[in-house]
Amino acid sequence: MLTCLRTNQRRGFTLIELLVVIAIIAVLIGLLLPAVQNVREAARRMQCSNNLKQLGLALHHYHDTHSTFPPAFVNNGPYGTTGFSFAHGWAPFILPFIEQPQLYDRYRWDFPLYHPENQPVMTQHLRVFQCPSTPDQDRFGAGYGPFQLFGTKGACGDYTITLGVDAELARRGWVDPVGDFRGALMHTPTPGLAPTPTITPTRLADITDGTSTTILFIEDSGRPTLWRAGKRIPALPLDGGHWNHFKGGVLLKGSTSDGSTKFGPCALNCTNDGEVYAFHPGGANTVSADGSVRFLKAGMNLRVMAGLITRAGGEVVSAGDF
Repeated sequence: MLTCLRTNQRRGFTLIELLVVIAIIAVLIGLLLPAVQNVREAARRMQCSNNLKQLGLALHHYHDTHSTFPPAFVNNGPYGTTGFSFAHGWAPFILPFIEQPQLYDRYRWDFPLYHPENQPVMTQHLRVFQCPSTPDQDRFGAGYGPFQLFGTKGACGDYTITLGVDAELARRGWVDPVGDFRGALMHTPTPGLAPTPTITPTRLADITDGTSTTILFIEDSGRPTLWRAGKRIPALPLDGGHWNHFKGGVLLKGSTSDGSTKFGPCALNCTNDGEVYAFHPGGANTVSADGSVRFLKAGMNLRVMAGLITRAGGEVVSAGDF
């Protein structure tokens, strides 16, 4: 009697089957990665919005305490024989209102911000001043201007105030020709940097364009590195990137779409050289004088941006415009 012996042999993957499986996995990863990146960016954008909300609240708490907003900057002219300004930005004024009273107590108003006496404060990176979407977190600015002279450095931030709108835009017909181009915190007759021995800070009552349509803080991210339309430009470092720099405000001029030339029709995300700039896809965050945080979309009209920046220009800007 014949018996048949059956052997159970385990069959492995063929090369083709293995390649198909790898291809399927690669496709799945390719589909999942953008979703993961979108979720992460949404979280970063939310944190950025929260930072601006905290800064807006700090300004209101300062106003409640002092009956005015802090000045955009204090500039009492040259410091000694250096020729550089004896200046301070707006940021030290609100340190007690962002839970940094110890830094406020250590800050030396009797020395310029870039002086070695202010290094214990100026070298501190404060998360509330940093957008988490910005590359190169915890950046320092050093090696140029007064920081080079004194061999010092300053921790950088991504949020700033708006000094105002350059009147040249009105002369070109790109924005409304208004009587007051100053931003919310400007305390000089025009929105430009000048010695200010007499400080006359602004009040909420001075924001006659409406607190919901007047910007307090906005993003100008990535400095001192120069960025244009999403590209890092190997060039001399930009001034004003330190969270306490008196030159850090935005004076709206607009630029070309590639960010290479001012003036221009692009209102945001074309250059971070003193213009509105963020690393969020499609726009930038801002906080208004009423404390509301809004996302301004890339491609918005330059005239609308100017209307949001001026505090008493008389332009009519509605929520549907931005």
